[in-house]
Amino acid sequence: MARIAISGFQHETNTFSPHVADLNAFETVASFPRMPRGQAIFDEMEGLNISISGFIEEARSAGHELIPGIWAMAVPSDAVTDEAFETITGDIVEA
Repeated sequence: MARIAISGFQHETNTFSPHVADLNAFETVASFPRMPRGQAIFDEMEGLNISISGFIEEARSAGHELIPGIWAMAVPSDAVTDEAFETITGDIVEA
């Protein structure tokens, strides 16, 4: 089977929100795991009702080897800041 690297960057932009999605918004989100990296992606995402959880479950059941990177998400807010975008995408590429 395949070796699959998994990482994610999830954000819903709401231009009516008074809050920007800065790096802190991804690091302190209360409703989801806070930027898990490596094995923590598997540990913290298992059983949640979000896309990466379903993907992990299905890919494993098909026998694929998953290589975890980083998963970042924030609550709906205004645009993602340049700093947050560059930091998170840099971490994804590095992983």
